[in-house]
Order: sequence, then C-alpha cells, then structure tokens
Amino acid sequence: MNDELQPSAVKQKSIDQTPTALVGWTHLDMPNGIDLRIECARSRIALDNDVIEQRDIVMTRNQALLLARYLLKVTGQTLPEEPRPTFWARLRGSLSGNRTPARRPAARNFAS
Repeated sequence: MNDELQPSAVKQKSIDQTPTALVGWTHLDMPNGIDLRIECARSRIALDNDVIEQRDIVMTRNQALLLARYLLKVTGQTLPEEPRPTFWARLRGSLSGNRTPARRPAARNFAS
C-alpha cells in the first residue's frame, strides 16, 4: 500500500513491529469461511528455542481463493495438472456405469 495513503498512526505502528518469518500454518474450516492460523518466529534463535507466535486470520472462502491466486501469480507458480485416468480406469468406469470426470483444462493465468 502507498505510504502516502496511510494515516500516520498506522504508519508509525508498522515501523515499530519487528518482522517475523513464516514457519508454518494450518487451517480450520468454518461454516462461512476459513480460520487460517499462521506460525511465525522473530529470529532463528527464537525458532531454535521453540518461541513461535501464532496468529489467527479469519477470512471468507472467496478471500482465501483470492489470496491463493495472488500467491500463485507473484511466485510464478501454477497448480499441477491432474493426471488423466488410464485407459483401464475409463473402461472400467464406463462398464460399471460411473462416468469418469473429464480431464480438467490446463491451468490458467489469472489476471489481477
């Protein structure tokens, strides 16, 4: 965010906070969203001594999807393509009446 647009109190608070390194995360499904728990350490010494801070970030599923897309974009990564079912798996599915889902299209590049 542009520093010119931030109120001075917010600007001052961000300067006082020591950066932390992300060392892990978990999530908890909620009825209307996701509780993302991130684990951070302030230094290598803190990590070695198991001094790990936990922060919970509650977000909607749409926010989680937008964050995931953003992270994929800025890292230049894409989701792996799902493998196509083998011939025998497709044949077995057609004989048993179960339709194997069609192969998903290749990963798309998302615009911001």
